[in-house]
Amino acid sequence: MTAHNLMINAAVLSSSLIIVGLVLGFLMLKIQGGEG
Repeated sequence: MTAHNLMINAAVLSSSLIIVGLVLGFLMLKIQGGEG
């Protein structure tokens, strides 16, 4: 693997983690708001 491919993989992975984190946080807030 070249450094270029590694950078691309790291960027894709971080972007996916950020999106998943935002979705999970939104769902948690929605669930807590609905219960409360």
